[in-house]
Amino acid sequence: MAELPDTAFDVRRYASTARPVGLRAVEIGTDALLRLPALIEPVTPSRIVVLSDAVPKRRHGQEATALVTSLLSGLGDVHLVTVQAGAGGVHADERTVAAACAGAAGASALVTVGSGTVADIGKAVAAELRTPVHVLVQTALSVNGYADDQSVLLVDGVKRTTPTRWPDALIADTQLLAGAPPELNLAGVGDLLAMFTAPADWRIASLLGMDDSYAEDIVAMVREHGQAVLAAAPSLRQADTAAIEVLATVLTLSGVAMGLAGTTAPASGAEHTVSHLIEMAATRQGRRSAYHGAQVGAAAVLAALVWQHVRERVRAGLVLLRCPADEQMRPAVLQAFGALDPSGALAEECWRGYRRKLARWRERHGASGRLDPAQLDDAARLLEQPAALTTALRRSGAPALMAELDPPVDPRTTRWALANCHLMRDRFTVVDLAFFLGIWQPADVDAVLAAAR
Repeated sequence: MAELPDTAFDVRRYASTARPVGLRAVEIGTDALLRLPALIEPVTPSRIVVLSDAVPKRRHGQEATALVTSLLSGLGDVHLVTVQAGAGGVHADERTVAAACAGAAGASALVTVGSGTVADIGKAVAAELRTPVHVLVQTALSVNGYADDQSVLLVDGVKRTTPTRWPDALIADTQLLAGAPPELNLAGVGDLLAMFTAPADWRIASLLGMDDSYAEDIVAMVREHGQAVLAAAPSLRQADTAAIEVLATVLTLSGVAMGLAGTTAPASGAEHTVSHLIEMAATRQGRRSAYHGAQVGAAAVLAALVWQHVRERVRAGLVLLRCPADEQMRPAVLQAFGALDPSGALAEECWRGYRRKLARWRERHGASGRLDPAQLDDAARLLEQPAALTTALRRSGAPALMAELDPPVDPRTTRWALANCHLMRDRFTVVDLAFFLGIWQPADVDAVLAAAR
C-alpha cells in the first residue's frame, strides 16, 4: 500500500494548529481498486460491511459496488448496506445516519463506496460504531471531503460541519472515476476553486481575532497546485486519466489540509455557505439541487466579487465597524430562515451559531471599532480575480453562474442565499466584514449580483 508522501503530509512542517493525520494510506491510480483486499486483509475481519447508495457506479462496464463485494468475498462475511434516498436524493441527516449505523452494527471493517454525501455518512458511521478499519472508495471527483475527519451533516435541517473520523485508507481508482458523469467530476473543479477565496476569509478572520486556527503552510499545500488543477480541468469531460489523477490528488490534499487544521476553513468560506443555503432550500422543498461542488464554483465567483466590493469601499475610506445587538439580530436571523421550516427549529439552529459569532466579535472589538486596511490587503493576497475564476470555469465546461447550474438556481433564491449567508453559522467571512462595515444592504447585494452577470 502507498503511504502518504512525507513531502506533502508530514505534520512536522506545520504549526501548532496541525494534528496527527489519521488517514494512513492513499491509493490513486489506474488499478487502485484492485488493491482493496490488501488494505483490509491485515485486519482479519469477520464481518465486512459495504456501505453504498443505489446510484449506479461503473468501472469498465462493471458495477463498482458489486466489484467491491466480489473483491472482499474471500476475506470474511460480506454484507451490503444500501443508504436510502429521500426527496431530492441521499441526505446526511440524523435518520439516514442512524439507519446506516443499524445496518453496519457489528462490522469489523467498513468499506464505503460513493461520492460526497455517502462518504460523509460513512465517516459518521465509522465514528459512531468505532469500526476498527474504514476504507473509503471514492467514486467521483465531486468534493474534497473524502480525506478528512469531518462530515457535513444536517442538524435540524441546517448543514453543519461535524467532527467524525478520518478514513483509514482512501482509494481513488482513475478507471472508476472516469465512469462518473462528467458534470459530477467537474463539480470537483468548482469545489477546489474555493482555494482562491476561502483562505482569504480564513486569514481576515484570523487577523480580526475571530479564528485562531489559521496556518499559512496549510493554505500553501493546496494553493501551490492551483494552476495544475486549472490546466487539467478542461480534459475531464474526455475522461482523461491523467487529468483525473491530478484532480484526485489535489482533492485529497485539500481534505487532508482541513483535517490538519481541525476545521474546513482552509477550503470553505462564504462560497460554501451560499451553496449550503441553496441546498437547504432545495431539501426543504423536496427538490433536487445541483451538485454541491458546481454550486461552490459559481458561488466562489460571487465571493470574489464581495471581496472586490469591500476593498473598493475601504480604499474610498470606509473603515468604521459596527456590531448590532443580539436583540436586533435574532429577529433578522429568524426572518431570514423562518420560511424554510414552520417549526422554527432550523432558524433557531442558525441563530445559535450566529449568536456565538456575535459574542466572539464583541469580546474582541466591542460594539464598534476601526478596520486596519493593511489587514484587508494581507488577506486579499490570497484571492484570485473574479474574472479569472469565471474564465477557469468556462474553459473547463463548468457553470460559472447560478442560472447555468443543473437544475438552475432562480434569481430570487440566489439573492436570498447571498444576502443571508453570514447569518447561517459562526464562521467569519468577508460577508460578515461587509455587514459590520455597513455595506451589506440590499443595494450592495444587488451590485455584486449585477457584477456577476
